[in-house]
Amino acid sequence: MLFSLPFELLRRICSLLSLEDKKNLRLTSKTLSSVTTPLVFDTVSLCLNEDRRYQKCMSFLGDMGTRDDLGQHVRTLRIYGPFDPPYGKGGFWHEISNKRRRTIHSIQKRLLGAIPSLLSLQSLYFLGFQRGEMDLSSVNAIMLALSKLPLLSLLDIGLHHGQASYLDFHGLNRISFNGEHMFDFVPSLVAQSPNLTQLHLSTPLRTSNAPAAVLNIFSELQKGRHNRIEQLTVEGALILPALDVPVIVQHLHHLYSLRIHIVDVAEEFWRALLIEKIYLRDVSVDIINDALLEYLESYSGARSFMLITEHEADSGCSKFWHNILPRHADTLVKLYIQPKYDVGWCLDTRSLDALRQCKLLEIIRVKVDQETLDVEDKTNIITRILEGLHEWPHLISLEFLSIRTPVISTCFMNYNPLDAIQRIVVAFRCTEPTDSALRLRLTTDNVDYRLSRHRSRPEVYSFGNIDA
Repeated sequence: MLFSLPFELLRRICSLLSLEDKKNLRLTSKTLSSVTTPLVFDTVSLCLNEDRRYQKCMSFLGDMGTRDDLGQHVRTLRIYGPFDPPYGKGGFWHEISNKRRRTIHSIQKRLLGAIPSLLSLQSLYFLGFQRGEMDLSSVNAIMLALSKLPLLSLLDIGLHHGQASYLDFHGLNRISFNGEHMFDFVPSLVAQSPNLTQLHLSTPLRTSNAPAAVLNIFSELQKGRHNRIEQLTVEGALILPALDVPVIVQHLHHLYSLRIHIVDVAEEFWRALLIEKIYLRDVSVDIINDALLEYLESYSGARSFMLITEHEADSGCSKFWHNILPRHADTLVKLYIQPKYDVGWCLDTRSLDALRQCKLLEIIRVKVDQETLDVEDKTNIITRILEGLHEWPHLISLEFLSIRTPVISTCFMNYNPLDAIQRIVVAFRCTEPTDSALRLRLTTDNVDYRLSRHRSRPEVYSFGNIDA
């Protein structure tokens, strides 16, 4: 009966299985092998620097170099660490007998033999990659071979520390980078990718170095050429000064998703987006100012907001809850409000009134301060939200996080309302919860809860620790 199903339906069913189950199914019949083989090899990881994975990776590279039917299924390749073999192989004698050098040469040969078969490869990830012991010309040859793959559109570089060249890559749609020495090659990648739509960049904060300008990302583009960036993330030791705003905005006319968590963002940036009518659907910021709030109030239709406030005064929170959030109530799906100390941005009656207008919310993350929790009995703000869960039929994740409110003491500054939040959550009781409430995952700072029947009273539901 199973084999009578249409091939596409059978493939969709098999795609829901674990990787181990897919591997086992490959051995059961010719039909299931043809269905599961592309699923098994859809994503491949190479980690040559680990003892337990070395032989398996080498065998797979050898198979890909001689069998086109394996490489053609690989759409995502993840490379962890350098191309060096593990030091556990042969130890000291392996090193002095020159076998290690021959092993590295063998790795290079197998990589260069396998890469041409990856004709379906779309996404390439490097995590903690560095040149290692392989000579520079060999690494460059491997990178060049990878860059020539016809369908490659995503390059993701994580935990980068230097000693690697990515300058041959071109024609990318998506670039993601996390690490140091970003400007050694990212501007070239951007210039060589005219169809780039997604750019996600994160560089660590270094107090010893002056922050670099975001504009440097586009420094190698020819004059008059502009990208069509749709999704942009910039994080870390970067600044966006007022003088750079007119040039930056020319690359952002198609932007709909922005995550900008950097050292400084000029208010002129938000004014420029407003003037150019660039209206963002997804906004994530950690610097709140009047220009940003004016921009967010100027349009409707946003899908997600993440606002992280650190040093901002409470003055802007009233505008956000009363004016901005209602403007986007018909479309907002995700809301993250994360103040560090500013009580005005915390959950209270006015913010609850605004939240109730957002019927499509799937994710809510808010912070709660002690003053709000001091209200007793059922008027407590957390209990009021839990009693009104039916107002958000699409809600799948609700997070109540504590805010550490400084209290002057003769000894120290203290108080964290986490214990109070957890007491309120576990004390909540309800009957006949909606299906969406039963699917809801409720999270505090360090505990995840889900509604389930009360042990002693089956008709009553309460929140229990998922991991208990």
